[in-house]
Amino acid sequence: MSTKQRNHLEAFLKNEMLQLKLMSFTIKKASKRFNLPKDQVKSTYLKVRSMIRKEAINRVIVYLLLSTIFLFVGIKSVQGNSGYIYLGGLLLGSAGMLSAFGYFILAIKGNSK
Repeated sequence: MSTKQRNHLEAFLKNEMLQLKLMSFTIKKASKRFNLPKDQVKSTYLKVRSMIRKEAINRVIVYLLLSTIFLFVGIKSVQGNSGYIYLGGLLLGSAGMLSAFGYFILAIKGNSK
């Protein structure tokens, strides 16, 4: 595998991981796209996962801060009569918490070999 192809594969895998896509589907998609055996793609996947730990932790912090703000807005709107703000705040806050949890798991798995 050439250096250019390896860089494209690593960029593709990093992009897929940061979109929180499943490992098996990502490996299968990369194997078809780059015409490489699944074992080679899997070893590259594990290497890239260990490299993106810092970026995943940064995303955890951002998502937690934003979702905390949205949850606070949603809970505070209970006192007023604004049902849409209440539901929207709770929905965005809980979705942000789940995304932060996914990035947290990705960061922890990136640390282990």
